[in-house]
Amino acid sequence: MAKSAIGNSKTLPITSAQEVRHFTGPVDDHTVAEILGLMPTAEDLEVAVVYAQGEGDIAGTEGHELSGKPAQIYEILAQDDMYQSDER
Repeated sequence: MAKSAIGNSKTLPITSAQEVRHFTGPVDDHTVAEILGLMPTAEDLEVAVVYAQGEGDIAGTEGHELSGKPAQIYEILAQDDMYQSDER
């Protein structure tokens, strides 16, 4: 019998645009497609979004470098208008 996605751990892959946008907010379709191509987990997305929002600096200084899929997702998010900073 197939397991329900409700209540499963953060290790199951994200498989829909709706799930991606649940974590990232209203990013564009191209961004969603690139992220889905990585077959990320909810945990991957959560970590990447925290860093993309500029909240990952504290963890980074404590030895928790962004790597793997979260790093790839971060790079994708950084190219999306929603996550680009106006600071120059």
